[in-house]
Amino acid sequence: MKAKIILTFDLEEFDLPLEHNCPISEEMQISITNEGLQRLLYLLDFHDIKATFFTTGNFCEKGLNSIKSLSEKHEIGSHAYYHSQFDEEYIIRSKRVLEIVTGKQVKGFRMPRFQEVDYEKLKQAGYTYDSSMNPTFIPGRYNNFRISRKPFNVSNSGITEFPVSVSTFIRIPLFWLSFKILPLFLYQRLCTWALNKDKFLHLYFHPWEFAQIDQYNIPGYIKNLNGERYSMKFDELLKFLKKNGEFVTVSEFLESYQL
Repeated sequence: MKAKIILTFDLEEFDLPLEHNCPISEEMQISITNEGLQRLLYLLDFHDIKATFFTTGNFCEKGLNSIKSLSEKHEIGSHAYYHSQFDEEYIIRSKRVLEIVTGKQVKGFRMPRFQEVDYEKLKQAGYTYDSSMNPTFIPGRYNNFRISRKPFNVSNSGITEFPVSVSTFIRIPLFWLSFKILPLFLYQRLCTWALNKDKFLHLYFHPWEFAQIDQYNIPGYIKNLNGERYSMKFDELLKFLKKNGEFVTVSEFLESYQL
């Protein structure tokens, strides 16, 4: 049986500059994300790959037709309502918006910036899984070094937690920033080790990474690889992954995974 590869994308407003005191209008945030999304979708369509997009309700309402079209091939999950601010009511509000637009059940949730989530609220809202866990240590963000690397049932919640992948030793994160910074051969090696041990690989990125973002006053390690150059590197990653597994959505994977 082929190993399973799960690509997930946080489809959100490009609000990153605001974290670094760089003003950017909401209109431009949406525009940048849409620019990157078009490049990303070209690659996914070219390689005939389906993925899961955790989408904010706000971004969805700014582009109803694009999200509807996206849902025809890919899974749509919730990324709360706004990316820069959070209220508990956004858990259900975003789900309703996404389901109305797509006409499909939204099963999954991912909290912006992988903050803690209230599993009871997710259950009440009708979600079946969460993917807000990076099982490693990110200074200043979170310390999940002792959390399971594999999917697990959250006690008394009825929610399955599906962490993103990390390396099988010392838990090097395999998220978007690692892909940006590490040489491709090294990133691929870490992915291979995880695939061989776990028989699955769960990666996450952002559509805005594929846009041209040189002009924004954000750290160089985030913006130095973007746009066409980033797309070319990602294309090489997809070619590599296609040789090593089968692409499925989060829901498809969890339906067949033995917890």
